[in-house]
Amino acid sequence: MKKILLTSIFYSSIIFAASDSSKTYDYEITPFVSGILTDSKVNLDDDSYINGGISVGKNFSDLFIDQVEIAYMRSANVAYNNSSENGNTNINRAFLNAVKKFELTDRLSAYGLAGIGYQDVTQELGNFQDSALFNYGVGLRYDIPYYGIAIKGDIRHLIATKENQNDLMYTLGLGMPLGKTYKDDVISAKVPKIEEKKIYQEEITKAPIVIDNDDDKDGVKNNFDKCPNTSPGVKVNKDGCVETINLNINFDNNSAEIKPIYKEKLLQFSNLMKQNKTMTALIEAHTDSKGSDEYNQNLSDRRAISVVNELKSFGIEYTRLKAIGYGETQPIATNDTEEGKAKNRRVTALINQ
Repeated sequence: MKKILLTSIFYSSIIFAASDSSKTYDYEITPFVSGILTDSKVNLDDDSYINGGISVGKNFSDLFIDQVEIAYMRSANVAYNNSSENGNTNINRAFLNAVKKFELTDRLSAYGLAGIGYQDVTQELGNFQDSALFNYGVGLRYDIPYYGIAIKGDIRHLIATKENQNDLMYTLGLGMPLGKTYKDDVISAKVPKIEEKKIYQEEITKAPIVIDNDDDKDGVKNNFDKCPNTSPGVKVNKDGCVETINLNINFDNNSAEIKPIYKEKLLQFSNLMKQNKTMTALIEAHTDSKGSDEYNQNLSDRRAISVVNELKSFGIEYTRLKAIGYGETQPIATNDTEEGKAKNRRVTALINQ
């Protein structure tokens, strides 16, 4: 059985290798192997039997919990301690668990889980019987770049309602995505490129030209102003509306992490949006040409999401923000030099009111 289980895990990982682990998926399937330290009063041999199973998780992006999983595990050839022969008893366990993740880095996460279950013992061994179960535990997962799979390991406490049985289970598995989908903050379909006017944050501090009957002091008369509530000092177009702002956020190579030096710029931009309640922003992210087209597309999606999440942390409603990545398709500098590549790893904001 051990050979069959390991072979299944190996081939499953190949099948799902083309998926991208940087996105959120509808479902996750995880084959796993495990060990159990059995309650001493049950008198079973911890090393006498093989444990393996599979779980299917449904992912959520708008609930407190991140996943609900249904798991099945089988323990085969269970025997008593000090027995000279393996037993012919098998134990089947099923679980329904809620899972909550806590991101530590872009790839590494901790998680906690808790839930209920049931164990079926094919031939009862003394105090070891069919019983309802409770279980809870903690674990770590690492999402492998490029391959779309995650290595998961956890430790769980199993509590059987009959005979007050307490077991400690440790697992190691491979999480593989099913039903690819984008996060809520990402526009899944490509939109046509909108011609940008390069307006830098430093350029929007010029004093406006005051014209009679210009209530918002943006330089456009009220009868021509299509955005009559813009903040004083903000550079606008002929219709009195803010257009494209280059947030001047650059990323390290192969990274979607926002550096602390850019937090102040994002705070200023969030204050601009707070002052203009009807303003919405499409956050556009870009990469340099290093790496494959597919990988750069995924990386730009992650960068756009990072900026959107940062703006949310400053109090901007998620309904006013959208994110989209363009990968390496829209460079503003040459990709033949490190300086040019750094300029291409950027984020801009397309403003609408």
